[in-house]
Amino acid sequence: MACRRPGFGLMLAGLIVTLVGFAVALTAAFGIPRHWTTVGVGVALLVAGAVRAALRDRRSDAGAS
Repeated sequence: MACRRPGFGLMLAGLIVTLVGFAVALTAAFGIPRHWTTVGVGVALLVAGAVRAALRDRRSDAGAS
């Protein structure tokens, strides 16, 4: 898969690591059970993927006209 923007994969990886770090910190701060950390990170990644797909679809529709 070719990427048009160099460094985007690294930024995405950094975003994922940051999200996991925030989830771990919030879990420790609020005493949330550990299994909910996995659920929260999974839901956040699903939402981020859906937003990214929606933005990509909107961009490709704009170029078609």
